[in-house]
Amino acid sequence: MSEYYNLIQVICGVLAVVFVFLGIFLSVKKLNPEKYETVPLKMTVISTALIIIGLLLYGVVRTCTNLTVVTEEHYDVSTVYLVSLGEVIKMFGFIVFVPLLFKLFKPRTRKPESSSEENPGETE
Repeated sequence: MSEYYNLIQVICGVLAVVFVFLGIFLSVKKLNPEKYETVPLKMTVISTALIIIGLLLYGVVRTCTNLTVVTEEHYDVSTVYLVSLGEVIKMFGFIVFVPLLFKLFKPRTRKPESSSEENPGETE
């Protein structure tokens, strides 16, 4: 049974990394200071959901690790998963707020309101 835990651990670990980095990458991709725009709310929600899915998958990885350690006590799998998820949230829960921080970033400078083409008399 331990070899199945290792396989589940590897698959869920890779998927967890993919989901977390995809969520952060989507937020960073929309954060463009040259366009003077903030990150859209829809993208923030999608990024947060992807990061939460990644953390839940990492909870499965921690569960497989804890199941191999506590085989003598015969705990229920759901109990071990909830304890493992609590550990994950305690250690990495702050990552969920990264897209929200990007949403709160405001551009520091404004677009130039008048261009040189609109007022040709001012350049001379």
